[in-house]
Amino acid sequence: MLQSLKRKIYKYAYEINEVKEIKLDQSRTDLLYSIFDLKSYLENAYKWNNKRRILFKKMSPLQQQIASVTNYAKKLNMVDKYFEKNNKILSTIVSNSIEKYKIKDYELKIVEEQYKLNKKNNYFRVVESLCHYARDWPLKPCDEITPLINYIKKQADELNNEQSIAIVPGSGLGKVAHTLANDLNFLSVHAVEFSWLMVLMNEYLFMKENKGKQVEIYPYLHTYSNHLSTNDQIRSVEIQHDLEKPENLFIHTADFTKFDINEHLRANEKPKNAVIVTCFFLDTAENLVEYIQSIDRIAAQVEGTTKWINVGPLKYGTAAQIELSDEELKTLIKSLGWKVTDEVEPELLGYLTDRKGLWQGYYNVTKWTAVKP
Repeated sequence: MLQSLKRKIYKYAYEINEVKEIKLDQSRTDLLYSIFDLKSYLENAYKWNNKRRILFKKMSPLQQQIASVTNYAKKLNMVDKYFEKNNKILSTIVSNSIEKYKIKDYELKIVEEQYKLNKKNNYFRVVESLCHYARDWPLKPCDEITPLINYIKKQADELNNEQSIAIVPGSGLGKVAHTLANDLNFLSVHAVEFSWLMVLMNEYLFMKENKGKQVEIYPYLHTYSNHLSTNDQIRSVEIQHDLEKPENLFIHTADFTKFDINEHLRANEKPKNAVIVTCFFLDTAENLVEYIQSIDRIAAQVEGTTKWINVGPLKYGTAAQIELSDEELKTLIKSLGWKVTDEVEPELLGYLTDRKGLWQGYYNVTKWTAVKP
């Protein structure tokens, strides 16, 4: 697919004399797809909602008339309006990203062609990312993330000094990395995220254009199931949006298994120690051993102590090459020279859970810390 996309883009670029400006690799392609996913949110949301209308009209006219007392059709129209409110934020992210990364019109047009050809639709990836705003960045702290942050800060504090760096693989919308950079005294904090979609939505939080504004998202619109009331479905979450990006925070769009910290240190920056924080990350691995080897490799790049702080469940994906229990995982890392220095009882926490909903999802979240000298 990448080669086909590359050929088409070169063809279009040649026609408008912009060949010299093209630098297309897999990362650039992923960036283009993520921008297009955000750009397509409203259209895809309308399509999803229109399916509800089509299904409703499959009932007989009499049944539709009986159901009219609920104002169901009016609710569908109202949800469309709230999609538009979400889209204002996403449109800002799109325009900011196009400007920042110098995206050309023809690049997005080619991506659109590829989507149509492959009948691709990442609507629910965007929906999930909106829900992460409500989890990670609400104005009122979320009880899903606060216990994790508290544990991480407590464990990181021992190496909280200007001789240490912190690395957060799978950083998502950046809450953990920002907290470490903003609240502690690390020389530098490196958020490493594979998904461009997450990175673009993280960058939105630091946009100067948002200062003084109230920014609300509507994360619960995207299902009609398990609501006690329509007001629950359309309720908003006000998010933090005018954050200052700490000078010691660096956001990298990268594959953590290929991440080399030495390539990203500033001039004359020679850290002695490192803190690596894996938060809801380890079970995303297709190859868990490769993740652990990558953490080991970073530990070998600093001369002093590396502290590994882990919080999260073990809900492996469908293609995981090895699926270890928490006990087996700790046996493995101990065999590689890590010493577990702290461990607490798993804590039941929600994950992207609508606390007013009739269905709620929870994980028993493990929390442990290991050290390698």
